Amino acid sequence: MRCILLIVLCAFMMQSSIAFHLSATTNLNTPTPPARSRLGRPTKSTFQGSSQPQTRLGALPITSLDSASTVLLSDAAASPLFSALAAYGHYLGLLLVVSSLVSERLLVKPGMTEDDFDKVAAADITYGLAGTLVLISGYFRVTQYGKGWEFYAHSPIFWVKMFLFSVMGSASFFPTTKVIQRAIAKKNAEDAGEALPPMWSEALVGRITSVVNAELLAVLSIPLAATLMARGVGYNDGLPWLVGAAPSALAVVGLGYKYINEALTWEEEKEKQATEAVEV
Repeated sequence: MRCILLIVLCAFMMQSSIAFHLSATTNLNTPTPPARSRLGRPTKSTFQGSSQPQTRLGALPITSLDSASTVLLSDAAASPLFSALAAYGHYLGLLLVVSSLVSERLLVKPGMTEDDFDKVAAADITYGLAGTLVLISGYFRVTQYGKGWEFYAHSPIFWVKMFLFSVMGSASFFPTTKVIQRAIAKKNAEDAGEALPPMWSEALVGRITSVVNAELLAVLSIPLAATLMARGVGYNDGLPWLVGAAPSALAVVGLGYKYINEALTWEEEKEKQATEAVEV
């Protein structure tokens, strides 16, 4: 399920770039509405009859962010129900992600039972589905129901959020791969009427625990980044979206490969000893 999560993440980045170019093209011929303060009142320049020409959305000053959002989100304003559902799905998915990770953290321990393993597998599936829900609902909030893609594209904190999400998803490849491997081995043993495969060793349990701890740290940092982003902290109109998206893309590819390779090449102590004995 976590493979689906990272695939959707890559699709989000591609769709975001398309949305950026479409929004920029659409608004080239859109008259710039009067600039308003965050309280909704016209700014001083409006009373003086002055206006700032709009050549592209990326050239908007910070004081015009609310106006840009109004232009980009005119369709979203007509569908508050869908906006509310997207926000609800986003928050629900985040809660389910945290709950799944906490469950895995508590269940993965030395001396696990088969019942514990089945619960870990269920939590892992829930994590993948919840992460996908967070990503899909987040995509709609960014492009249709939030402040508008132009705002997020130039917000470094938004890209920090995406980086944290990428790290969380990439790191999850390790425990997911080990869960899948043992689930397949267990199913094959049950079908053949053989003894079940041995439970995870203390070394593997310790490694999975450390990875889950890192995932929890990343996901619990996302709400802090979200509150800073929503208040425009660090907003930089000159930030190219490609620069912001690059670390997330590198995390997906680099860390994804690292954790998958580590999981596939992991050997328990008994297996290592048997391999060394054969080589000798």
